[in-house]
Amino acid sequence: MELNMPVAMILGLQGSIPIFLYVGGMIAFLLAAFWRPQLGLYFLVPLLPLQTVRYRLHEYVLGEQFVDIVLLGIILGLLFRRGGTGFIKTPLMRYLMLLGVFLYISLWMGSYYLGSPAPLSFLDPRVSDWKNYLELPLLFIVVASTVRDTKQMKILILLMAASFLLVNRSFYTTVSDRDFSKFSYGVRDAGTLGYAGENGLAAFEAYFMLFLLTLSSFQKRTWVKLGILGVVATGIYCLLYTFSRGGYVGFVVGLAFLGLIKERKALVAVVVLLLAWQVVLPTAVQQRIAMTYDKQGGQLDPSAQTRVDLWEDAVALFHQNPIAGTGFNTYAYLGRVDIYKDTHNYYLKVLVETGLIGLVLFLWLVWRMFALGFRLYRTAEDPFLQSVGLGFAVLMVGSIVLNQFGDRWTYMQVNAFIWVLLGCVVRGQMILQEAPQEAPAAVTPITALQTHSSRPRLA
Repeated sequence: MELNMPVAMILGLQGSIPIFLYVGGMIAFLLAAFWRPQLGLYFLVPLLPLQTVRYRLHEYVLGEQFVDIVLLGIILGLLFRRGGTGFIKTPLMRYLMLLGVFLYISLWMGSYYLGSPAPLSFLDPRVSDWKNYLELPLLFIVVASTVRDTKQMKILILLMAASFLLVNRSFYTTVSDRDFSKFSYGVRDAGTLGYAGENGLAAFEAYFMLFLLTLSSFQKRTWVKLGILGVVATGIYCLLYTFSRGGYVGFVVGLAFLGLIKERKALVAVVVLLLAWQVVLPTAVQQRIAMTYDKQGGQLDPSAQTRVDLWEDAVALFHQNPIAGTGFNTYAYLGRVDIYKDTHNYYLKVLVETGLIGLVLFLWLVWRMFALGFRLYRTAEDPFLQSVGLGFAVLMVGSIVLNQFGDRWTYMQVNAFIWVLLGCVVRGQMILQEAPQEAPAAVTPITALQTHSSRPRLA
């Protein structure tokens, strides 16, 4: 896979960008381990969505473990550097550890179900997928443990916005010369998100735009608000031309939630879009939406019908193993429906592979993540922390919807920013708890008498 040239051109490095990133990663490891863990985090986070760029590092020694190595440097810095504070301890962290153990047990169950060797080596693709799945919660723990104040949160958000712009610039440069006068599958592209596909790119665009729009609704400075909206505008272009109907639905539902809770203009925009989408949206996007259901033939289009077939098959398989499922990451190896290796609904995937137990555990996690964001919004007095809390809650609403149309949960390039922002949310709540509380004013006999005498007397 070739390096995405627009990204290289933006950075002014072109062919030298892989070696630059590789050396930079080693330096980031050392700085994080022996000086400031935050520096490793600042280097790593913007690269997480750029999967095709990170792929080029595989040609170097340990290049395939690039993310793991930088994360390790941050962890070492947290644990061993002078003044290191170690990891935070929260109920959510303990829950995630228990979830990891449950999924590993499920991994063994899956090996038995498939008749494959015991899952003991990271060379086993299923074990590697289990490790990659848990790397996202680990990212949350690392962020929450490393970030110390709102200034560092703002730096992280700024870096994520810059990465978002790089993704969008790359996508625009790739597809801008394609014919968008009418819809065809050939004009679609996944950009720098690589094997996450066009729908994965749409999910990434949708949820991060929801977060940015929430930030802008709290912003009082006009130039900052306009800057955020400018970044969002680039995402709107990309989301539209991913031609992902699930991405559209997730974004609109999240926008409606933002309108109900905080920004009424967002609710107006949703109403206008729903009533006038055949006028305001580009022709190719209108065609993509309209082709979902053939009014004359009374049938779904082949893509939508395939999803229905996959869902029905998943439900049938679930009934055979309702309690604990077939085992973690097994559906892709069963060859159930044609060439498809995914249920195209993450909730069904969880239900099939980990049963009712796994689905309950997953739904509780999703609810808890949403609740943490909304709680920060309700309890914080600092507008920035309020915006981060509500932005994360709105983002989670979009993510909940998006995962009904496919796996938008396990891909690092799609989902990493969610876990980074969760770390900021948890740290924000800790900042509130650590803030000194104002002591109640002392009551003296004189003030008590004045207070008593000032009360109106009943007639």
